Amino acid sequence: MKRATIIVVLIAILACAVAADSSAFYPVRIDVVKVYSHAEGFLVLYRKGSSDVASVYIPARWFVSGGKAELVRGQDSSFPYMTVFYKNGQFDHLRLYVLADQTDLTWGILSPSEGKGKFDSDDLKLEF
Repeated sequence: MKRATIIVVLIAILACAVAADSSAFYPVRIDVVKVYSHAEGFLVLYRKGSSDVASVYIPARWFVSGGKAELVRGQDSSFPYMTVFYKNGQFDHLRLYVLADQTDLTWGILSPSEGKGKFDSDDLKLEF
């Protein structure tokens, strides 16, 4: 009886270990400095390294159910940030976590002329 219990426990541990490694996604958390809203999407300024800032344009068409992006609004002190998910080394989707209060200094508005034609990409190119 003891031997059978030990074997069952070992099989369960092995199954859990295999299941834990089965995720095909690799998440990367990125600190966001500021989010500019635009009719065609969002311009996100994010930290690159310890002191540099880079930017990325995220199209509004990605923020649909089952799309490439999800917007999460909240009041958490860690906001704003984004989590970018890679699958097999390629961009798959992202979650952008922003403060719900759009009057906060982490929010801005991008003029229509500044964003014209910059939200056309179907891929996300980040600098690290």
